[in-house]
Amino acid sequence: MKTTFFALICLVAICAGQGPSIPAPGAGALWMQRHNSFVANTAANPSIPIIFYGDSITDWWSWQGAPVFNRYYAPLGVANYGIAADQTQHVLWRIQNGEVAGLNPRLVVLKIGTNNLASASIPEIAVGILTIIRSLRAHLPNTRILLLSVLPRNGVANFNNIVTLNSLIESYQDEEFVYYLDMFNDFTSDVWGTVDSNLFWDGLHLSEAGYQRWADLMNPLFNELIQQK
Repeated sequence: MKTTFFALICLVAICAGQGPSIPAPGAGALWMQRHNSFVANTAANPSIPIIFYGDSITDWWSWQGAPVFNRYYAPLGVANYGIAADQTQHVLWRIQNGEVAGLNPRLVVLKIGTNNLASASIPEIAVGILTIIRSLRAHLPNTRILLLSVLPRNGVANFNNIVTLNSLIESYQDEEFVYYLDMFNDFTSDVWGTVDSNLFWDGLHLSEAGYQRWADLMNPLFNELIQQK
């Protein structure tokens, strides 16, 4: 990781007074119920080998992506800890409040940040993602992390912001414990600012074909990482 870059964007975030890197629970009783269910699952299954962390796009592996998840990941014992609408600060809070306590998984797959775009600057979001990685490393020192790029969402401004964000978080890989996979271009159409409509059902969330694309792109590195000692 690039220390000078981290220091610079941390300074930007602190001066701006924003919260993507400050742990905070999500809103509402349903969110807390989901969190508590993950804590209970962790306590009941201390040998969880792989965890998926993220927002609705990760959460909905259990919905639109269920056929693909059941084909590739359920047989491996993957725990899906995605929660719809989560931002970086919510994932950070969850990690620090029992969801990984006592675990020693081989791999955590992390894809987060799109829901911060409306309320935080790109450097602030990048700090939030880095803070999650650092928290995971502190809680799970033997676990490898596969950091995925933020996927495109409709809108030219969104495309531009996400490309900038992905260029920042790519620098977090060290290829020892943190690995990065950029999938952005594989989900776009030929028109800048427009996603591939075959892979999304609303310009943001993936269709079953989108989850299949995700799996096809991720599986080579994913399988390599879970087989490493």
